Amino acid sequence: MSSDYVDRKKAAKSYRPVSGTMSEGLKRAREPYRIKNALVGLGLGAFAVGVWAYSISAVKQDEFDDVDEEAKALGAGAGAANALAKQGEPASSAPVVPMPTPKEVAAVAQATANIVLPGTLPLPPVTKPTPSPPTSPSPPPRGILQLLDKRWPRVLDPDSKTVVWGAPSVDNVGRMGGSRS
Repeated sequence: MSSDYVDRKKAAKSYRPVSGTMSEGLKRAREPYRIKNALVGLGLGAFAVGVWAYSISAVKQDEFDDVDEEAKALGAGAGAANALAKQGEPASSAPVVPMPTPKEVAAVAQATANIVLPGTLPLPPVTKPTPSPPTSPSPPPRGILQLLDKRWPRVLDPDSKTVVWGAPSVDNVGRMGGSRS
């Protein structure tokens, strides 16, 4: 029985005669897609470079001046505690003060509530603020995210009602700062 099909090995050999090279037939088959593939590749590369540039510009705005001071303070505190612990002494030589109970805290607060220091004005008593009625009715929430907020209230950011917590508003696309110019 004769086969109408071409042997697989023979067909594969016709497209890649030598390892790592393409035959003329394979080059002709890929020709119509060369420009499309190049444009898609350039677009993906431009998107990646744009994301990288945007993230670098966003990080440049942050100030990390206080990080060095905090690291030095933490390192100095940990270094002293480790040195004392290696010597066999407790890490802290300060006396241990017991935490007051809630009843003791309430008693101290009650006893010192009406003390006024010389040269100062007494503070008014603290009262719970009453909520003011809204001045104008707000429009009803709209959009798919509002439906999400009703069904799963902890999914959205409570301040901006966005899926990404802490994300900036989409009204200022392309602006890094809060001011408009």
